[in-house]
Amino acid sequence: MKKEDFREKAHSVLDEVINHIAEMEKKANDVSDDLKDEYNKKIERLKEIKLDLTKKLDDYEGMTESRWAIVKESFGEFLDKANKAWKDSYGKAASAFKK
Repeated sequence: MKKEDFREKAHSVLDEVINHIAEMEKKANDVSDDLKDEYNKKIERLKEIKLDLTKKLDDYEGMTESRWAIVKESFGEFLDKANKAWKDSYGKAASAFKK
């Protein structure tokens, strides 16, 4: 994967996480009281993912080409895991509205 392609993908995932956090925060008041705790935990988990991804992207922006070659595989794996984690968290939290 080229550095620029990776950058675009990473920012796309980050934008999705940010948008879903905002969407979930808007819906937080509509969740039943017995599900509110779990829902808020999911929001907090998404915020942790967002913070971690933001830190990784900051590191990435200052990365030299030679360093990029060394870390691109592990960073790509991190991005894939972060993408899956936020989608899992969002999916579980969104299910609170279906009950």
